[in-house]
Amino acid sequence: MALTSPGITLATEALFGNVKPALDLIEKLGPTDFSAEAPGIDVKPGATLKFPWSTVSAAQAYNASSNNYLTGGDTDWGSLTATHYLQGFDLTGTNIDEGVNASRIKQLFTKRAGTGVSMAAIAAIKTALDGTTASTGVKIPAVASADIEDYDGLASCKDWFDAANAVLCVNGAELAHMKAVFHAAHLSATRASMAEELGFRDVVCIPGMTARAVIVPYSTIGFIARVPTIIADFKEFGTETDPDSGLSIGIVIADEQSTNRLVANADLWFGVVTKSANAAASEAGIIKVGTQA
Repeated sequence: MALTSPGITLATEALFGNVKPALDLIEKLGPTDFSAEAPGIDVKPGATLKFPWSTVSAAQAYNASSNNYLTGGDTDWGSLTATHYLQGFDLTGTNIDEGVNASRIKQLFTKRAGTGVSMAAIAAIKTALDGTTASTGVKIPAVASADIEDYDGLASCKDWFDAANAVLCVNGAELAHMKAVFHAAHLSATRASMAEELGFRDVVCIPGMTARAVIVPYSTIGFIARVPTIIADFKEFGTETDPDSGLSIGIVIADEQSTNRLVANADLWFGVVTKSANAAASEAGIIKVGTQA
């Protein structure tokens, strides 16, 4: 059954605009599997999925001619359980076939659902990075004491990753201190400028991340997203796909008879898989930077 309500069909483009903060972060960090079709995978509650990634030493950047991120070396498989994110907007008392209310739905549904999906995805990324192994082999002084030389050393701390294709992720407190350190050195403190100075491809802030700093070499983190299998009889349902990222989100309109509500939901399975370096950082993977005693 296709989506027919004007308010919902008009809302889909704006929906992805509100998901964009998560998509921008994902694009910086690593490869994605957002394909609409998943042969052999029936995505239902409790499903455990397998996600492929290249080994760090062999991983290469996106190859446009082959439409493939995994262009070098062996492919490993990581298991993850994709989380079901259901973000809804109560349509009770709203005639979704009237133009004036279509505009209202476009504004409220897309903001609530799109922002909710974005925040949930970013939270999943934060949890995945916080869950990597704390490093004893790569440490810098405490936040208040770290200087620009300490940050400069992170890009060359290990010879098994290419900092030019790695991202330095920091929490809010670390980013604030880095900006102060750069300003004190009379250097630009934009993230792009800091990344160029330190030798990383990018510097990004992960709000609320417990880890102070995490080095993410290319292909040590991956993302999977699927529209859940439709297993209920919805009033309307359909799938909309973002042409830029390829991310698809299911949109369903459901009758909740127990509460006498008509609800529009944005429906998505999303998961993150990481490959963590060992504590000594002698093996390739994500490095969760430690603090010197």
